[in-house]
Amino acid sequence: MQATFTVLFYFVTIPIYNGFLMLGYSTIYTSLPVFSLVFDEDADVNSIMSFPPLYKTMQKGRSMNVKTFCIWLWKSIFQGTLILMLGLFMFRDSFANIVMITFTALILIEILNVYTQIHTFTAKMMLMQIASAVVYMVSLMLLHEYFDL
Repeated sequence: MQATFTVLFYFVTIPIYNGFLMLGYSTIYTSLPVFSLVFDEDADVNSIMSFPPLYKTMQKGRSMNVKTFCIWLWKSIFQGTLILMLGLFMFRDSFANIVMITFTALILIEILNVYTQIHTFTAKMMLMQIASAVVYMVSLMLLHEYFDL
């Protein structure tokens, strides 16, 4: 999103988000949804014990390759550009609020991205997703100097 912002505004070196928001994005707001993937199960224990070849692709590292990296790189560039462009075009009159609008969309998209990777949905995962959204909403109210509501 920062790269798109820089290109749109004639390569100015102004960050769209301040340091606290970037720190919060990478540690507070998105760590729980990503960590919730630890509780995901591709198959139940009985199936794994009965059919060990189920994890053969994981053992050989086939899902962690250059193609997968490029897909995730494309997803992040596309989503960041789309969030920023839609934020700028849909909320032209409230340019001062663009930080809150795009940052909120970024957090929600991150939570939704986690749902695309889940095989078996559990209550722990749901709790972590909700907790992340609640923490973000509370910080919107408490840290009003960073967000122009």
